[in-house]
Amino acid sequence: MSSPPLLAELRRVLAYPKLANAIPNGSRLAELFEAAAVVVFPSDAFAVVSDESDNRVLEAAAKGGADCIVSGDEDLLSLGSFHGIIIERPGDFLARMDSG
Repeated sequence: MSSPPLLAELRRVLAYPKLANAIPNGSRLAELFEAAAVVVFPSDAFAVVSDESDNRVLEAAAKGGADCIVSGDEDLLSLGSFHGIIIERPGDFLARMDSG
């Protein structure tokens, strides 16, 4: 599940030079955007951190019933969890998935 603000944030973040090789095939990103169930939430429900785009991540995760948020964003990571949703780095998430 995603939302228009989250998809816009994903596009922005994947344009970072350090992530230029993260998705080597541009069509994979297009497939992700096509496969995402896009929902629109009222944008005033969550104001937890100072970065508005981070609040939209928290909002979508909470309202969408996510199990975890995978992010490299320090503001989100500093929360540790939100409404019972684990917030972890990509490497930690992958290690957890590999172990169990």
